[in-house]
Amino acid sequence: MPSQTSIIQSIYDERSPNYDTSHHGALAEAYIRTAAPREGESVLDLACGTGLVSLLAEQAVGKSGLVVGIDISLGMLDVARRKAQQTGSNVTFLQHDISDLSDVGLERVLLLPRGEGEGEGEEGFDLITCAAALVLLPDPGRAVKNWMRWLKPGGRIVTDVAARDVHVPSRIFKRISEDLGVNLVWDESWVQGEWSLRELLEGAGLLVKTVFLTESFQDRVYKVEDAGDLFEKSVASPMFRNFGGEGIRGEARRLFVERFAEEAGAEGVLVDEAKMYMAVAYKQ
Repeated sequence: MPSQTSIIQSIYDERSPNYDTSHHGALAEAYIRTAAPREGESVLDLACGTGLVSLLAEQAVGKSGLVVGIDISLGMLDVARRKAQQTGSNVTFLQHDISDLSDVGLERVLLLPRGEGEGEGEEGFDLITCAAALVLLPDPGRAVKNWMRWLKPGGRIVTDVAARDVHVPSRIFKRISEDLGVNLVWDESWVQGEWSLRELLEGAGLLVKTVFLTESFQDRVYKVEDAGDLFEKSVASPMFRNFGGEGIRGEARRLFVERFAEEAGAEGVLVDEAKMYMAVAYKQ
């Protein structure tokens, strides 16, 4: 049976050609506003995907700064590297599982020259970002503890999780999963509110400055008469394809449409909002 990591890798390999057409560009901009990378800083962008946060961070830290992006998906990294080549970017993109960075070679990267007059061999990164990926990790708390080794004292982490129950297809699939004996490919059960993210980061030993609910980066309005089409579109995506498998597709569709109608109520409408719980935390 494939591991969760390999499943996530294949999902994002498949999503990579169209990933930048979603709300993730707006999310990346929010990351940069929140993290506020400064000239000359070093940035480690985990689950960097197509480089949306990495490339914006590079603009902020300038030539005297350093940006490294790491992702498990070679498909996503191919897109990131292509964009970097087209723009003349110097971001270093590495392929690795971000749950454990012990053998990714970051020591060598941190020894790279930082520009004229700049020192070499620093003790870690000023900023670590991880956008839209925590719930994809088998053990997010353990992963964050692992990342701490690469953060300077006083350095900061900016990360997020999707707000509870805001994504309509995900919410409905989660609620019918027990009836079908099929689960989402990621675990978001631990996310119960902003406090969930705070507890996870504090459990890793970080000092949490703030956790807040973001604006919605993309709103979609779904009507009850379109529930069947929404199901078909969702199971065509690698994120929910297991709910459209042979032997369960018909029952999954029926339950999906039924639950959609229940939630939509008399208005017959559900609104999908791309909102996140976003946190800024520091290494003491």
